[in-house]
Amino acid sequence: MGRIVSEKRVLKKMKKLASRINSQIESVRDIVEDLEIEFELLQTQISKLEAKKGSRKQEDEEEIIDIENTSSVTVKPKF
Repeated sequence: MGRIVSEKRVLKKMKKLASRINSQIESVRDIVEDLEIEFELLQTQISKLEAKKGSRKQEDEEEIIDIENTSSVTVKPKF
């Protein structure tokens, strides 16, 4: 009889532990899912900023080329 009670107690504790572990796993899954969403949003923002930076850099390079190709330079008098 004592052995059966002991096994039942161990089984009950193991089920309780399994329940806690399952709860923690669900919590971690939710956190990972949120992090994946945040990561995707961050990657999207990075891509947008890099694309914007690339277009600005190209515009800046075009302006530099235009400045280099001008034949006359005007200097404003100081006074």
